[in-house]
Amino acid sequence: MNNLSPKVDFKATQAQFSAYIRNPVDNPCPDDVKPERMKVYQELFFNNVEGFLSSNFPVLHTVLSPENWQQLAQDFFQQHQCESPYFTEIPEEFMLYLQNERAANEFDYPFMLELAHYEWVEMALSISTDCLPEKRTITPLRLEDSISLSSLAWPLAYQFPVHKISPDYLPLRSTEQVSYIVVYRNAEDEVNFIELAPMSFQLLQGLQEQDAINVGEYLDALLADNYSVALEQAALSALQQFADKEIVLSI
Repeated sequence: MNNLSPKVDFKATQAQFSAYIRNPVDNPCPDDVKPERMKVYQELFFNNVEGFLSSNFPVLHTVLSPENWQQLAQDFFQQHQCESPYFTEIPEEFMLYLQNERAANEFDYPFMLELAHYEWVEMALSISTDCLPEKRTITPLRLEDSISLSSLAWPLAYQFPVHKISPDYLPLRSTEQVSYIVVYRNAEDEVNFIELAPMSFQLLQGLQEQDAINVGEYLDALLADNYSVALEQAALSALQQFADKEIVLSI
């Protein structure tokens, strides 16, 4: 006589459990759990995910109506298979969903992906484990100095002015002029941004592509096709302003 209980397929049970939590409409409730209890689980999991999304994408959350935001969060919850078990990585998973899985929807703003990316950058910089060098006396940059871009400074270019979007400003078409900004974390661990002129963006973007470099050599290469003393001084002045904010670091 075999008194052993039937072997339980835990993976199958877990898959059925998670499928129902994600989408209780299209998936059956597990046989051994009461529907009332599963509803509690479903609401708990979804509310946790939605709370992380709304706290990390506050502007996107604000510009969408409550109904549209709820639909967006629910679609992400149902459709996206998160690769990471950590709640802190939900914003990055949300970005992957928007880039690769989000189906066209009539209420989606054309700037939604860029706005979400901008807000994700702010979050990523705020939790980055990178640190600025110990506070040092800021001295004027010279052409013979070496500089690098702070790992806590990200030059970005967008088709929409994402740093201006709010419930009162909802552009439905991209502008002819690209929006250049740098998002950075300062020595006080505050995340800020600066709107950039095209030349300033080019200065920072060039630094992003390499390690420490001599200022004079860098400006010579950058201005090779259009060199003038005035342009060199303007570029050096811009670098100085970035160094004052520790966006650019003197080595």
